[in-house]
Amino acid sequence: MELTQWKEKLDVWFNDKEPEMLTLLERIVNMDSFSHDGDDVNKVGETLAAWMAEVGFQTARLPKRPSPPDEPWMDSLGNVFCARSHAEEAGPGVAFIGHMDTVFPAGTAAARPFRLDRAADRATGPGAADMKAGLVQNMFVARALKELGLMPVPMTLTFTPDEELGSASSASILGEQLNGAHAVLCSEAGYPGNGVTIERKGSGHMLLEITGKAAHAGRNYEEGASAILELAHNILAFNEHLDLTNGTTVNTGLISGGISANSVAPNAWARLHLSFARLEDGLALADRVREETACCKVPGTHAHVSGGVRLPPLETTPTVRQLYELAAHAGECLDYYIHAEHSKGAAESGYCSSVLGLPVLCSMGPEGADMHSPAEYFRPSTLIPRCKLMALTALQAAHVFTAAPKARL
Repeated sequence: MELTQWKEKLDVWFNDKEPEMLTLLERIVNMDSFSHDGDDVNKVGETLAAWMAEVGFQTARLPKRPSPPDEPWMDSLGNVFCARSHAEEAGPGVAFIGHMDTVFPAGTAAARPFRLDRAADRATGPGAADMKAGLVQNMFVARALKELGLMPVPMTLTFTPDEELGSASSASILGEQLNGAHAVLCSEAGYPGNGVTIERKGSGHMLLEITGKAAHAGRNYEEGASAILELAHNILAFNEHLDLTNGTTVNTGLISGGISANSVAPNAWARLHLSFARLEDGLALADRVREETACCKVPGTHAHVSGGVRLPPLETTPTVRQLYELAAHAGECLDYYIHAEHSKGAAESGYCSSVLGLPVLCSMGPEGADMHSPAEYFRPSTLIPRCKLMALTALQAAHVFTAAPKARL
């Protein structure tokens, strides 16, 4: 079937779907799903899985992997949810991926619920753009292709709980579910002006924990060992590894420690975020962080660092470029002319490209901006065009690409 014929069928199918899409989106935006609150994230997953089951997909809440011994905090994360058009044995086929978690803590949804402003062409709310609108897009695209009987290969949708933490617990599960796919489309927010992503930076997440010795800060300061002071030395040392020219950053984003102002701090911790353009740069940066913390500057303190590189970068491989060209053809058919953007943020598309070796295209979701801030928004006028763009790209990919050789995980 020609691209124009697929478009005609999709035009009819999506003609009356926007209200239903926005209703579902409002429902999940108004559900808190902070990465560290696994129970809340799972409630979103259960909502999405139930909807997918109702429209004929096989759904599952996938079991979690045991947390690494030195990262017990991962026990509190949510589960990966999956929806398939066919039995798992049929293979993943074309995959639509996205994450359920947001950076906003519990209570944010009640304080800043979903709001649709047609006049300004903006929809707001925690995670509206990053990336709950993209999840709804994935679901309706898969449903359209299934109900129209257009997709010649299986479809797999994944909903992950911890992408904002570098997919710490879910990357390996993505590997199991998507290994050998034909192609992967990630619905992170699209760039204003019809932008999609063929290149992304990678990211790392590290947890630094420091133990010291408590003492009264006035009476016997010299008998203590300040974990906070040691942490301060480390933070300043990490900052020396910034290389903005080459896209390398290290950010100490969260810190905590101590027991009272008049006590020498017996403990402190910090969460670090790394970003890098090349995988080798990220691995080297993580090694430098470990080296900095190995030699304590404050006698009597001890540091332990866990984590490291989480999501590798999305690089413009020949198959990534080929998939982009298919999307460009789809855009021409829709009079929605796309262009390629380089993203400074990481996403699960990088894992699918670098680790699984798959054709991947990212930022396929509705256009949005100001992510991770109260001003975050997406443009409702781009919701249906982006659905059609994704659907036409997926159909072409299913005909052009065969199942990829499975990567060794």
